[in-house]
Amino acid sequence: MGLRINTNISAVTALRHLRQSDKAQARSLERLSTGLRINRAADDPSGLVISEILRSQIGSLHQAIENSEFASNLIGTADAALSEVSDLLISVRESAIFALNTGGTSPEQIAAEQDAVDAAIASINRISATTRFGSTNLLNGSSAFNVTSKSTEVTELRFRSMSFNSQASATFEIAVTEQAERARINFQLEGGSASGDQIVRVAGTLGSQDILITSGVTTQDVVDMVNAVRGTTGIFAVLASGTDGSPAATDVVALMSEEYGSAERISLETVEGDSIEAGLTLGAISDLDEGGKMNDTGLDIGVSIAGANVSTRGNTITVNSSFLNADIKIADGTGVTPGSDPLLFTVADSGLRFQLNIEPVETDSITLGLPNISAGYLGDPVRTLGSGTEVRTIGGALNSLISGGANDLVNNATNAVEILDAAIDDINSLRGFLGAFASQTLDSNIRSLGIAVENLTASESEIRDLDFAEEVAKFTRAQILFSAGTSVLASANLIPQNVLRLLQ
Repeated sequence: MGLRINTNISAVTALRHLRQSDKAQARSLERLSTGLRINRAADDPSGLVISEILRSQIGSLHQAIENSEFASNLIGTADAALSEVSDLLISVRESAIFALNTGGTSPEQIAAEQDAVDAAIASINRISATTRFGSTNLLNGSSAFNVTSKSTEVTELRFRSMSFNSQASATFEIAVTEQAERARINFQLEGGSASGDQIVRVAGTLGSQDILITSGVTTQDVVDMVNAVRGTTGIFAVLASGTDGSPAATDVVALMSEEYGSAERISLETVEGDSIEAGLTLGAISDLDEGGKMNDTGLDIGVSIAGANVSTRGNTITVNSSFLNADIKIADGTGVTPGSDPLLFTVADSGLRFQLNIEPVETDSITLGLPNISAGYLGDPVRTLGSGTEVRTIGGALNSLISGGANDLVNNATNAVEILDAAIDDINSLRGFLGAFASQTLDSNIRSLGIAVENLTASESEIRDLDFAEEVAKFTRAQILFSAGTSVLASANLIPQNVLRLLQ
């Protein structure tokens, strides 16, 4: 072993290890003071990258939860307003029922009820105009979907939700594959006249009525008798052959349901007599002897919308898909024309968009539309029941019930009830959709995101957070090594002094 003065290798070696122990001790102190295993990229480059991605996701998920809670509060505000509108509509319907009781009411009482109706409708208009969430108007049409164009055959559009796929508008095509039909039975007196008394039973969706046909009853009389009870059967009669107003005895009478669709039904039964002829088509009319019965049902319109689940009832289409949730009404009599273009409607990017997850894609958001619920928009669109000379008009907007309106309590309380029933259905349907959205979509989304936050936070913590027990052990080891290194370095520095002994 050599003794050197200029270079103390032992001290250099001891110093190097002392520096390592000091660095380890400093690193442990930093980690123990911050509680983090990764304080800089050099600590764990790949772990830092992963943990930063997780931190970004966690922060975005917290915001998505806040968005969902925000949406839930907005829906709750709209529902509270709609609940009040529903109560007002129910009170107006009570007034209309009161007005129908003309045998026990005075004009002064009806006038007082009309005042109540006017006040209730004014309140509905006020709720529509003033229901807001922050600066967002909810029920005055500002939050509704904006239809920019549509085919004339598309008479009514009621949207609930829609996807625009980051486009300025969405265009939908409706291909009509089958025309909606009424339930129908063609009816005729054998030989053009009844042989003795004939009793036929006509039944529809509203009920049944027995009609007595005696000798001398004409075809026009039969039409008139069927139409006299259409309010209790839902069935009307028109001439299927001959001339309106002056039918021949042998002309055929068409018995038809007032509405279209498979829910409509009609039956014709011979209770007494054997002079009745009937058939489902004009070319297949035959005897309907005593005890005989014939039935028919209507047909729903057949349509297809690419990629959408579609159900129909009469001329109403219900679409329930990921990109469109809506009710669509097609004009009565819309048929299938070979080679014709599909029906179209275009909706501008509008409504209320709720970002419920963390990516800017359609699956992570939902766009809803809240319709205008003012009295000019609530109610039943004016529609005609029957056809030919036997048409009656029902429906109208809620504002037609105010004093002097076509459907106020004095002019037409019966139709007022029809309008109110449609308005109540509209509000109930909207509340049902919003309630389902709040409970099944928003609440479940909040719970799901909460679980995701929990799992991602656990993963991020596993990567980035410090295990204090492990680090304290490392720190204790570093302290001991540092103390030992200091002592060794001191000893190493004493080695060159041994050279002095050689010089003595």
